[in-house]
Amino acid sequence: MRRMARPHIEWIQAQALPWQHDAIAARDGADAKILSRDDATGAVSCIIRYPAGYSRDPEWLAADEEFWVLDGGIAIDGVEYGEHTYAHLPKDMPRSGFSSANGAAVLTFFSATPVATQGGQGRAFDERRLVRRLAAADNIWDGDFAAMGLQSMASTARMRRLRTDPDTGEITYLTATIAFRQGERSERHPVVQEFFLISGELAGDLGTMQSGAYCWRPPFFKHAPYGSPTGTLLLFRSVGGPQTTDWEDPDQPFTWQPDHKPVLPPDLAPLMAKPWPRPERY
Repeated sequence: MRRMARPHIEWIQAQALPWQHDAIAARDGADAKILSRDDATGAVSCIIRYPAGYSRDPEWLAADEEFWVLDGGIAIDGVEYGEHTYAHLPKDMPRSGFSSANGAAVLTFFSATPVATQGGQGRAFDERRLVRRLAAADNIWDGDFAAMGLQSMASTARMRRLRTDPDTGEITYLTATIAFRQGERSERHPVVQEFFLISGELAGDLGTMQSGAYCWRPPFFKHAPYGSPTGTLLLFRSVGGPQTTDWEDPDQPFTWQPDHKPVLPPDLAPLMAKPWPRPERY
């Protein structure tokens, strides 16, 4: 397995990160929050904020572009992507255009430095790896918890498989849990597990996350159990291969009021010195 050149981030609230202008090579004119970056390959996970009227000419990227629309909408090749829609566009795939009429915030994962080449021809791209468009509102929950060793979640959660790489077995999926679901055991996975908390509140062994929490977890790091008083919607990615799960007894039993002790590199730790407050609800 290739060593990942990203720090362990478990977790940071995206709200704590600054917006940076022109931080993404192929998205000049837009702002971005950098969630994590691989210094060796240029791969980056980020939230991109497109202004109203944003557009790009025909082009292709020398990187996979995987995304989930958090807010607003974008259009690529005439396909509309509104809130809670997903796509995985393989590297070298030609795009006839990219636009956002009213602006958008898009959770985006690039597999390498996203250098854009103008023109719509591109090279031959692997159509097996294309996921043109999926929407959460389709109400399809076709994921297999048992295939990843997560059978214990089946009665209190649902999974939506968004993509499985035909060569590596890497998987991207949604998990939705019911309110007051509470786990009992800890987990380890042999691959990187990356996630973004789209909605809800999630208590775990390192503190309590709110909507907007982001994690890049290295292989075999022990984590969980988790519980949520609200129910959650999370987007997960396995990086480096298919996800499987080993279960262990936790170091401490689950609690709804865990100590706040996220694992972060020194430059990010000051941003999460205190627990993140719950958003106002009334």
